[in-house]
Amino acid sequence: MRLNTDKNPYGVKYAKTAIYILMSVLTLGGVIGCMTLFPPTIKWKEEVQLSDGRIIIIERELITESGGDEWAHNRRGIKPAEERIRFVYPEGSEQIIEWRTSKKFGDTWPEIPLILDFESGHPIVFSIASVSLATKAYSKYIYKNDLWVEEALPDEGIEVRPTNLFLDTGVDMTKFVDMEAKRKSMSKFHRPWMRQVGPTRKIIAN
Repeated sequence: MRLNTDKNPYGVKYAKTAIYILMSVLTLGGVIGCMTLFPPTIKWKEEVQLSDGRIIIIERELITESGGDEWAHNRRGIKPAEERIRFVYPEGSEQIIEWRTSKKFGDTWPEIPLILDFESGHPIVFSIASVSLATKAYSKYIYKNDLWVEEALPDEGIEVRPTNLFLDTGVDMTKFVDMEAKRKSMSKFHRPWMRQVGPTRKIIAN
């Protein structure tokens, strides 16, 4: 139907506005659809302070997958699938080693790395993962002989260690996380089992 612009001088304007809104909605839907079909991989570099006071820079990677409306950081139909940490070892060499998540309970998130440190010269990683719908447990991995090996933790009496890895991850996060950014973000995590490892291996998550 032809618009009578003499009688309705705003008709063309309104029609163009409606078409623009429709195209914007379709474009946004296409972008979200593409993110669901091809979930993004999130990469960043991060400063990490070790227990001896040294600060090193590591590379981290978060692999996402479709699903996960429960993921509080987004409404884009994606959730974490795997986390990776890369860093130079031995220090001063050109060799890069990588740690990857290996535990996942049902359709929940994979384990979350909390701490990267060194013991007797060997890299270690502490993580936390669900072992039931209401219970989470810490795990410890140590790198020896070119392999990551899980080291059994006692049920109680674990040395309390503060989390030193960045937790506030998401698709819109910065590409470099310094110590100041980590200190600010940690205030968002009030649950003690995210802010530290120990003193028990299992905790009731609430």
